[in-house]
Amino acid sequence: MATDLSSQLRDIILNTHVPLVLPDFPINWECFDDSLQHWCTRYDQDASLGSLPAFESMDVTDCETPQWERKRKHVKMSMQKFLHNFTMTADKQPKEWAAYQYVRAHDIPPSCLSGIDFKCFGFAEHQNDYSLWLGSKGANTPCHYDTYGVNIVVQAYGSKSWLLFPPETPLQSTRIPYEESSVYCLENFYAPAPDKLQYYEQFQEHAYHCLLQPGDVLIVPRQWWHYVEAVSTSLSVNYWVPLKSDLDLTFDELLVKHVVESFVKGESNQLKQYLLNPNQLGEIAESASSLFSQFEHAVLKPSLDNKRKLWDTDYLTESEVLELLRSVRVCIRTLDVMPKEAYTQLITDNAKRHTQDRPGRKEDAIISSTLEQLINSMCAPRCIASIKQEFFRRMKQMIDYRAKTERLL
Repeated sequence: MATDLSSQLRDIILNTHVPLVLPDFPINWECFDDSLQHWCTRYDQDASLGSLPAFESMDVTDCETPQWERKRKHVKMSMQKFLHNFTMTADKQPKEWAAYQYVRAHDIPPSCLSGIDFKCFGFAEHQNDYSLWLGSKGANTPCHYDTYGVNIVVQAYGSKSWLLFPPETPLQSTRIPYEESSVYCLENFYAPAPDKLQYYEQFQEHAYHCLLQPGDVLIVPRQWWHYVEAVSTSLSVNYWVPLKSDLDLTFDELLVKHVVESFVKGESNQLKQYLLNPNQLGEIAESASSLFSQFEHAVLKPSLDNKRKLWDTDYLTESEVLELLRSVRVCIRTLDVMPKEAYTQLITDNAKRHTQDRPGRKEDAIISSTLEQLINSMCAPRCIASIKQEFFRRMKQMIDYRAKTERLL
């Protein structure tokens, strides 16, 4: 096992099977040395002329379903206007939240990224492939898991609540809305229906929770479910560590993309906007063969794209990881399952959002429930795994046949 700090952290991050928090970690990224106000001022000063960031906004009382991206409004505004309009005082309840999130580094002024480098965690080869998440109180991401990578989250300003569940938790997975590499669930942790609180109690034995404060770092193991909500105006930075095992999942994601897109081609824009996450609307493949070309490029011919380092996981035993956690010279806290009282209090408090007057955006007439169930059934992980297994069985059979034929010749 490695002895220097960054290598030790890398080993821990790649081998942990439970979420970890590094409280008040000394990242020393100079772009966050001053206040959030200063960071936003610098953004406005250095952004491309006439280019305003596009924020999402959402009514806080829209609670009947998870707050899907398709239901959000989009508005361009300066960072200063965002702070003025959405940074509320303690005695004033916001009617909407706004967020500029999942923004790739290349879309941010370089002055606002000065010093950001994940080499302190052992990943110097990140190639600035990280994202920023800015949001006002209440900004949230519906519960989902990321198909690819291990997630490193650095909290720069404000605080965020993270509710996490291990992969085996019996949540109702859905690929509607479809987003490449994100699998959502139908459970609404933003505002559970009060009459369904008993249903939500079943997840307590799987629930982990942390409240990230400025300077804290969270490690989310691969394919852990998470519901994330800003408790105050918040800015965080995350990096998904690319794994060698991601290559095996690329084909799964392309199969899901093909299934979902086969149901939107030729359909109304309304149905497309229901089935596809907004960032997928412009990425509909022209044909199935073009999708397979992507698969060949990403998996069958990985040497064509050798710039991105892929990492192994699970190369240390559990006892070796525990030894590292004891010996590493920074504080690392292993998250534990939430106490029943704390979990009940969290979902009960969130359920109170249902008592407010709410406009609700009815979507019942857009798609039949039967068709929605069919799409999700076809995209279920076990079905996709069966297709992939059969595909590779046939590929092996074909390769073996060709080899046998060549020997006979």
